[in-house]
Amino acid sequence: MRLPLEWLREYVDPGLATETLAETLIQSGTIVEDVHQLRVPAADGNLDSFRVGKVVSAEQHPNADRLRVCQVDLGEGRPRQIVCGAPNVAAGQTVGVALPGARLPGKEPLGTATLRGVESSGMILSARELELGDDHSGIMVLADDLAPGSPLGTALPISETVLELELTSNRPDCMAIYGMAREVHAATGAPLADLDASEPEATGAGEVSDYARLSVEAPDLCPRYMARVLTDVTVGPSPAWMQARIEAAGMRAINNVVDITNYVMLLTGQPLHAFDLDRMAGPAVVVRRATRGEKVTTLDGQERVLDTSMLAICDAERPAVIAGVMGAEDVEVTAGTTRLLLEAATFDGPTTLNTALSLGLRSESSARFEKRLPVELPARAMAIASRLLVELCGARLVPGTLDVGESSGEATSVRLRHARLGAVLGMPVSPQRSAEILRRLDFGVTEGPDEHLVEVPFERRNDVTREADLIEEVGRIQGFTALPELLPAVVGRGRRTPAQALRDRLGRRAADLGLSEAVTYHFVPEADADRLMMAPDDPRRVVVRLANPLSDEMAVMRRSMLPGLLRAAASNQAHQRPNGRLFEIGRTYAPREDGLADEPEFFAGLVFGQAAASHWRAPAATTDIHLALGLAEALVATTGCAIAPHDNSAPYFHPVRQARLMAEDHDRPVGWVGEVHPLVLRAFDVAGPAAAIVLDLGSLLDAAPTAPTGFVDIISVPVSTRDLALVVDKTVRAADLIATARAAGAPLVRQVELFDRYVGDQVAPDKASIALRLTLADPGRTLTDEEIAAGVAAVVEALAATHAAQLR
Repeated sequence: MRLPLEWLREYVDPGLATETLAETLIQSGTIVEDVHQLRVPAADGNLDSFRVGKVVSAEQHPNADRLRVCQVDLGEGRPRQIVCGAPNVAAGQTVGVALPGARLPGKEPLGTATLRGVESSGMILSARELELGDDHSGIMVLADDLAPGSPLGTALPISETVLELELTSNRPDCMAIYGMAREVHAATGAPLADLDASEPEATGAGEVSDYARLSVEAPDLCPRYMARVLTDVTVGPSPAWMQARIEAAGMRAINNVVDITNYVMLLTGQPLHAFDLDRMAGPAVVVRRATRGEKVTTLDGQERVLDTSMLAICDAERPAVIAGVMGAEDVEVTAGTTRLLLEAATFDGPTTLNTALSLGLRSESSARFEKRLPVELPARAMAIASRLLVELCGARLVPGTLDVGESSGEATSVRLRHARLGAVLGMPVSPQRSAEILRRLDFGVTEGPDEHLVEVPFERRNDVTREADLIEEVGRIQGFTALPELLPAVVGRGRRTPAQALRDRLGRRAADLGLSEAVTYHFVPEADADRLMMAPDDPRRVVVRLANPLSDEMAVMRRSMLPGLLRAAASNQAHQRPNGRLFEIGRTYAPREDGLADEPEFFAGLVFGQAAASHWRAPAATTDIHLALGLAEALVATTGCAIAPHDNSAPYFHPVRQARLMAEDHDRPVGWVGEVHPLVLRAFDVAGPAAAIVLDLGSLLDAAPTAPTGFVDIISVPVSTRDLALVVDKTVRAADLIATARAAGAPLVRQVELFDRYVGDQVAPDKASIALRLTLADPGRTLTDEEIAAGVAAVVEALAATHAAQLR
């Protein structure tokens, strides 16, 4: 919104510099995005060079047919000679004059000139030269009661400063000059002038019902509709001051009738519309839903096709207005208009917004209606517009008003506890001060010893509904910068929940393992289920649907995190990143019968391309199920759990290269690993191979031991290593051998690792040679040879007893 400061000062003048006023508004919650200087520059005393003058004489130039030599009284004791080329200049006129040295908009300083041999000391001004309008056909003629030599700025808004504001969507009251005046009044304490909403005298012939009949067939979309009739209207240019204000606020001046409706909208925030009554078909005004395919040519000359979701204001035959958006060309006010139907109404906000978006036709009117205007506002705007039409257009107001859907008349009261106010804001605010602030904002306040009972004005009933809203109003006007610079008292020690701690541990461990964190969309296309080759009856095809999706690609809430990671992998590969490791910790969404959704949390990882680059000493490592299982075991180890792989049959994994991960003494899976099916990779444009890890954080948290893990001292003494070469059956898993060795050698055996496996001529056909390296140490001392030998013997004995292992 654009806020002209000259217009603002008619209602409140805080006497602040522009920069200070802008900072005050920002501190009270209204963002000032920019400051614009319009028309005549105001710096360096330039406005003093623009004066009111009285043309004493206007004689023909001796050497030019189109020029006149004027003597202009500027209150200086003797007239000033000015050569003027305007055809309408004449003696006796009151005019605007720029003196030598004056800087016009976008021009160099004016100097004394000699025109065809005659000296000219100044310029008699037209509206366009001051950017007060487009008329350049002649000079501006001012009111005769202006004193020669008086500053021109007191008669015309020749210089204007405009603040560009960013308003929040819950404050339609601030989309009005008077609404912003109230904000400035509250923030600065400067006096606020009353808004003159007095009614003009109704002198027109007959009654309004003689000219029009009103029928509201869609009261749910139009809670209130008011209409008046004015006759004997003279359409022409609006006064210069009104044109200047409208254009400074960002709108175009058209004619006095249209300008008045726009002026009142900018002043009060209530859009209005004026119809040429004689161009309407019949006396009927019908507020109804549009019919499908109904067409209307709007004021911008474009034909619009309506549907049944839209509201139309119609005459007896056709739509005359797309409600809340724009009027029809057929009934617009023109130079020949003499009778008006003036409309002020309240329309449903979401319907107005959807209509404007569907038609691609946003307007100043729709921008206000879509934010839900109160039903009390049309009466105020109607009174002001009627008076201006009578005063500036010579109109005669016909007695009576068509009015369907009166104001609610119900006052909304909210209590504000004094103790609660200070507790929430974190600073003391006296009851007297809070009452003063609320009254400045037009709230009614009944003061009490412990609390105020606050009556909410109708302009704020949509956004002030509870005590917290009142506290916010007091806080922003009091100034959040006044908050004391003190740390709050700590009343307890916060700590992470087990679920939060698990997420942190998994995230850090994943990063340690070389995975990069990804954040993918929770809104996904429904076709992801097909890309994952899920069966038609797979329960994961049942999804949470968005009521108003941005597109088909973001139509439902995800049931799996794998598609998001696959899309991320495809994007990386498209940008010359063929290999990668990604992970994400997030939620999926499963609909429930009660209309809500379960939101289980998962860890999902994806490794794609080569697991490790090729080297001159070794070929490139392959991404496969074994890599995924190793990563999963390392991740799960951070919880203190041990996992074992079991058979699995997910359709998006390779049929025989996948596994379900089970924890000991736990009845449901804690995760799944597998190589991604080649057809799934093709559906997501990912070049394989790729392997995925999915961990169910809820199940993993349940399976994790509740007892805290014991402290393990850092080894600060030399360690000893011993290698064992064992012959075992081919069916024995290396992981089982390592687990047995660790258990048997504890606590001296600190680490067991596999470093070789041999199958060949040197061992029996059904046997394998396994080489294990034992690391032995005691944190507090150096082990003796006897202690090391005893520890190794215990390991060998356990391996022989448990796995029939024999030393080679």
